[in-house]
Amino acid sequence: MTHTSMSPACDCHIHVFDRDREYIKATYQPPRKSIGHFMEEAAVSDIRRAVLIQASIDGTDNHYLLETLRQARLPTSPLELRGVVMIDEHTSGLEAMREAGVRGIRIQDRTRLGQHDLARLPELAARAAALDWHVELNTEPERYDVLAALLPTLPEGQTIVLDHFGHVTPGHSDELTRLCRLLDTGRVWIKLAPTRVSQQPGRYDDLIELTRHLAERYRECCLWGSDWPHVMTPSPIPGSLDMIEFLERALSSPQRQACLRDNPERLYRF
Repeated sequence: MTHTSMSPACDCHIHVFDRDREYIKATYQPPRKSIGHFMEEAAVSDIRRAVLIQASIDGTDNHYLLETLRQARLPTSPLELRGVVMIDEHTSGLEAMREAGVRGIRIQDRTRLGQHDLARLPELAARAAALDWHVELNTEPERYDVLAALLPTLPEGQTIVLDHFGHVTPGHSDELTRLCRLLDTGRVWIKLAPTRVSQQPGRYDDLIELTRHLAERYRECCLWGSDWPHVMTPSPIPGSLDMIEFLERALSSPQRQACLRDNPERLYRF
């Protein structure tokens, strides 16, 4: 196997980090990785589309992400990009962001990160809905009940995308049950991004059963993301082909097509 065979395949979760920026107050020091570095990786696995996700340490300073989106719109670019930004009540210029390729906002709600922004979901979701954007939520199972209570308050048709398998623990049936309740609403999508939740880095065998279960029940709302460049990821650091191989073991061909091509095309409007 040398490529996805689902062209144009989309990696729905990558980050870029500005080589000239000092992350003095960051919880980690990221590698200086540009979209050019990712293009080298993407070429190996025939990934033609990708979604830039604003990293937690960048906060609401979306400058570098937007600059990268604009660079990738050149006719010579081998990669088609979309973006997901972080905003607050002071963030302006959202229409210009949409023109640049932004398709959603991200909310951080992780205990490890010291961020508890789920309460702001209704306010931020309203701003996103006005632009026909989705909301990407980085949260954990302990917060699912709060999210479930907030869903009816959101604008009609608003889509929520959960990062990193919703941070469920492999083999934890109660967490899976609560995750499925959210997915059953039809308003919540899930990213099958294994690096943050697997206890078996490299092959992710502990996520095979979970991945199959989610794809069988919720094929139309599954996405895949590599989390490149794999900051704070346990060794061995995966290549994109490693993750494509994981999806080939876990999913049928129609499920992979939905996850890698069809669903991203609908959500991000490539």
